[in-house]
Amino acid sequence: MNPYDSWRQVAGYFDGDGTIGFSDLSNVPFKLGLSLIFTDQSIEQIANIREFLLRRGIRTSNILKTQGNAHIVVVSRYESVKRVLRGMLPYLFKKQNEARAALDYYEGRTSGNELIALFQREVEEGRRERRVRKVIDVPFTYEEGTLVMREIRKSRVRDALGRFRAKVKQSDFVEIRVLHFDRNVRLQELMRKYPQYSKETIRRILGRGRGYIGVKGIGRVETTDTTLRDPRKAPN
Repeated sequence: MNPYDSWRQVAGYFDGDGTIGFSDLSNVPFKLGLSLIFTDQSIEQIANIREFLLRRGIRTSNILKTQGNAHIVVVSRYESVKRVLRGMLPYLFKKQNEARAALDYYEGRTSGNELIALFQREVEEGRRERRVRKVIDVPFTYEEGTLVMREIRKSRVRDALGRFRAKVKQSDFVEIRVLHFDRNVRLQELMRKYPQYSKETIRRILGRGRGYIGVKGIGRVETTDTTLRDPRKAPN
């Protein structure tokens, strides 16, 4: 079998046996992930496509097998998807609208909802396979969705740091551990007695949670030693 040596050949193959898949990356959702899927019954044919892409520095999956015994290779990394779409776009016919819309979405010119709407029109026109799909609402461009997700992660990290790694008074640190280890006071009772600390913070004080506790006047105290009473004796 002669190797593929041009984007024109690859585009012609993709028009017949290729698919642009999409999935929700965030479960909220804020952005979509796109995949280019090449399918064939012949493993030699799929290997030929994969070798062409690899020679051009494009990351692909290994050759996989479907339940119907077909062979597939998938391109799903963000930059690789864009490179393959740009390479094929001038030569595509049936899937040209899909490829252009997918590239517009990844390059920030359209929203996820606009991309999904175009895919649906392609189904109605008979150029895209009809499948049962989950309804997804993605009003953002890819870049906007990335920024929203980044801000949400920052907010969650700030909340975690403020709540779970809050500084604890030296006297409280010692008292909580003495009450628990020397007087058998249970976790729930300690939570009621010290409502200013979260359950996770008290667990960390008792050495049950991973990480460390910030103790005022002492600094960082590792919480894995359940025999420790006085944080000033702890290695900082």
